[in-house]
Amino acid sequence: MFDLEKSIVEWRKQMLAAGIKSPVPLEELEIHLREEIERQVRLGMSLRDAFETASGKMGRPRELKTEFKKISVPVEIRFVKLADIACGVVGLFFLLWTAYVALFIHEANWASRAFGLLAVAATILIWRHAGRFLPAIRQPKVRAAAGLAACVVGFGGTLMFIRQVLPGLFIVSAPADFSVNRLLVSFVVAWTAMAILGAIAFRLDEAAGKTESQHV
Repeated sequence: MFDLEKSIVEWRKQMLAAGIKSPVPLEELEIHLREEIERQVRLGMSLRDAFETASGKMGRPRELKTEFKKISVPVEIRFVKLADIACGVVGLFFLLWTAYVALFIHEANWASRAFGLLAVAATILIWRHAGRFLPAIRQPKVRAAAGLAACVVGFGGTLMFIRQVLPGLFIVSAPADFSVNRLLVSFVVAWTAMAILGAIAFRLDEAAGKTESQHV
């Protein structure tokens, strides 16, 4: 019996071998392929004939690669990508700055310094390796929406911290008893969360691409 999903996996391998490895073009090609197969089936073709006809209409892999080089990434997806980078970079910058203040300028206790170092190390590791562990979201628009949601949560959460949580830290303690260590730790937590969310959003494309290399 003809196995459509297995045939599509083989077709994807051919695309990958031809050099179409970017998740966005490959996903778009598969969407068009499946739509054409459905159209041919509705016209009365068998599933096997529909697949052969649809894949033939799509063109040869190397020709498709040439065509996709001419197509730019949609503006909205590029905007989300830039927002992902901005979210992560801003969070990481202020995390490093806060950790620097805690470690070298303010005489923080050993627990605060250790926490700052661990936060910086964990954030850098996540930035470098998050793509290996994130789920593979195959649909480009869904992937972009997930990245945008992570950035919104990162920016919104940090803004809420600055506007609502931070003033409370000054109110609950008398000025003479206020702990600068607690303030620095609070900032480290806020900026770490923002930087990690930015890293997750930025690495979603890498996570989507990892499944393609596993299929080759």
